[in-house]
Amino acid sequence: MATDRDSRAVACAGANGVRAFVGDLFAAVPASFRGVTDVVVAVVPYVPSTELHLLPRDTLAFEDASHYDGGPGGIDLLRRVVIESPEFLRRGGVLLLELGGDQAELLRPALGDSGFASVETWCDEDGDLRGLEATLD
Repeated sequence: MATDRDSRAVACAGANGVRAFVGDLFAAVPASFRGVTDVVVAVVPYVPSTELHLLPRDTLAFEDASHYDGGPGGIDLLRRVVIESPEFLRRGGVLLLELGGDQAELLRPALGDSGFASVETWCDEDGDLRGLEATLD
């Protein structure tokens, strides 16, 4: 199941067989998912506002900048996912985030405060950070 603020994205997901809801992050998630979810995967806007100009030119020609803009450090929505996801995850549940740069380090305090005990990152073939896996204690 998925959520998105963009009704077009939700319609596209539905057309592809995904149960999707229009809403802001976890606000649209049915209450029945609270405390029993095994995995939360979040691909939210994480490009720092000051770095949007570095995206390939055609990217912003076809999509709105809000689909990429993660705020000043790129972690505004990432931090919200870290803070809000434990309400839905079961103990031992996993949070997977797409991110980059130094964002994993910037999120470590929020991850610890939110009850995530194990945090691992992974990089692409060029050695650039691409993701984070955190397990709820």
